[in-house]
Amino acid sequence: MFLSKIGTPCKFLSSTMEYEHETLRKHHPMQEPCNSHIFHIQFSPCYFTVRKKREIEIPFYNAWIQPYSWLHDESRNMSPLKSLPAILPDPLLQVAQLARLDRRPEKIDLTIGVYRDQHGQTPVLESVKSAEKHLLETERTKSYLSTDGVEQFCEEITGFLLPRGEVTCSDIVTIQAVGGTGALSLAAEFLCRFTKNRTVWVPVPAWSNHVPVMERSGLTVRRLGRSDSLGRRDFPAFMRVIRHQARPGDIILLQPGCHNPTGDDWTDEEWSAIADACIASRLIPILDVAYHGLGRGLHDDISRVHRVFSQAEIAFLSYSCSKNFSLYRERVGALIVGGLKRGLAMAIHPHLSAIARAAYSMPPSHGGSIVGHILANEALRRIWIDELADMQNRLGKIRSTFACHQALAGRDLRHVADGHGMFTLLPLSEQNLIHLRKKHAIYIPSSGRINLAGLNAGNLSRFAYALSQLNNQSAVSA
Repeated sequence: MFLSKIGTPCKFLSSTMEYEHETLRKHHPMQEPCNSHIFHIQFSPCYFTVRKKREIEIPFYNAWIQPYSWLHDESRNMSPLKSLPAILPDPLLQVAQLARLDRRPEKIDLTIGVYRDQHGQTPVLESVKSAEKHLLETERTKSYLSTDGVEQFCEEITGFLLPRGEVTCSDIVTIQAVGGTGALSLAAEFLCRFTKNRTVWVPVPAWSNHVPVMERSGLTVRRLGRSDSLGRRDFPAFMRVIRHQARPGDIILLQPGCHNPTGDDWTDEEWSAIADACIASRLIPILDVAYHGLGRGLHDDISRVHRVFSQAEIAFLSYSCSKNFSLYRERVGALIVGGLKRGLAMAIHPHLSAIARAAYSMPPSHGGSIVGHILANEALRRIWIDELADMQNRLGKIRSTFACHQALAGRDLRHVADGHGMFTLLPLSEQNLIHLRKKHAIYIPSSGRINLAGLNAGNLSRFAYALSQLNNQSAVSA
């Protein structure tokens, strides 16, 4: 009856959308609208359902409709895209959209991974405001930059993350990327082009976008390890894959700290063993660092990267400035390549630039200029470090307070208190998640991953109470 994303926008009215007959006639005067004056569209967790003589389903995030006759245009049916396969929406974005549509004031949104303060806001950092003011006063042109991005950003982020004296690389090259996802994509596409095996090992569990990004580049994804319902990983099984199944030249994608989605990081001893095994097996590591400073602190969070870069023949670091600089929509990231083999990183650099050139020509400059200026200015750097420490401390307090609430209710969630970063996993069934949404206006993705930054003094007790009221006794158990 309708085709999504093509046509006239509708207006949301609470949990329904209504589309007036006269609006349809105005926008499509040559087509006779249906007899009814209103299309009534209801949404469910997955779809809006349009009810009008026949029932169809449209992905809920699309708010565009088109008369039915459009689909019967013979010239349209000759299109080479007529057999375009359906694709399922991202489950995380689905639930996040439902949360946005919910107008209940008591709503608790624990979906998308953005840091929120005690008031539930994601404010612009004071250090960022000062840097933006400086840029506004001093920037003289909006002309193109090089494919590598903002030169000051590349220099400052490299020196900040991999300082001389702490990392013994023969050479290091850095290219600004379109966020951390862009950095991962650059690394994956390069390695797909120029490695023989074209195989990447992605641990279980992993960030939900790791596998799609790797597969999109053309790499073959294999999973390693296993975990329980709380995301706690089986270290011996993990090591067996690295030592006995992975082949020399295979790629391995690792999160050094602030693990997404579990918050359960390897111990220092386990990480040392993993790094040594990867190097002994001659694997190519991609280290994904997206929450630097939100775990154990700026130095401790990055020290594990130093160990790998000081020992590996070649290693890739994908770095995001979204969380720790609160620059989400500015898309600031970096891909850093280095290792012991002299000249290899320098040889890789022009290939990365060529891939970036073909994909987007150059990254946006505003966010990179902000970060570069903050890191280059001692006073602003200190302000930023203090702001980041406040964010880290708040996350730590939320973890311990939430775990205490659950302990009082007889549930052992020590893994929450012991974790690092923004996330933790709760073993919730689909029925539990639906109940929490409908009854308590609490939104959690299907994986059970919660963004702890969405909790604060005003809603944490209510969240703990809602968990205690779940009927399924296996929902949150020891």
